[in-house]
Amino acid sequence: MMSDTVSLMLIWCLGLALGGFFFVGLWWTVQKSIRSAHPAWWLLSSLLVRMTVTIAGFYLVISHEMANTSLLRLLICLFGFICARFITARVVAKMTAKLDTPVQQAAAIEQLNPHEGSQHAP
Repeated sequence: MMSDTVSLMLIWCLGLALGGFFFVGLWWTVQKSIRSAHPAWWLLSSLLVRMTVTIAGFYLVISHEMANTSLLRLLICLFGFICARFITARVVAKMTAKLDTPVQQAAAIEQLNPHEGSQHAP
């Protein structure tokens, strides 16, 4: 049988995975909705999927007999979830920090909206 420490580390890793799924999914959804003709559909459907997976993951952590108490398991899983939020924020900040010159920012905006700035005849 696994020791309590190992099982609690696995629960922390599950929280980290749930948080990664949630926050990377949120970032992806915002990027996708910016370019979409129907952003509300993207935001609502992503919210439902992300929340369903996250709540199901937390429920499994609480209900599964892996460690000491369900409250301890929940808190450790939540700590992993919050750690994933900070990791995701740092990675996204580093990705966007590369766009610090006006030329790079204009190029990134042009990639997001390629047809908006063009003046070509149909």
